Amino acid sequence: MSELKVIESGNLLTPQQAADYLNVRLSTIYQWSFRKILPVCKLGKLNRYRKIDLDNFISKNMTE
Repeated sequence: MSELKVIESGNLLTPQQAADYLNVRLSTIYQWSFRKILPVCKLGKLNRYRKIDLDNFISKNMTE
């Protein structure tokens, strides 16, 4: 339930929360971030993700 609170409040998501949200493995999140496929916010050494960026990523990768 804490994940939903983070998403609803508009805060930044951790890599694990982003992986859970996109239903992919954590390693996939790291690969996409490294390859600049997925937008990432760098806070020092920490990677964080905005829900709106994840939603946009989903929209851009939709196929018919």
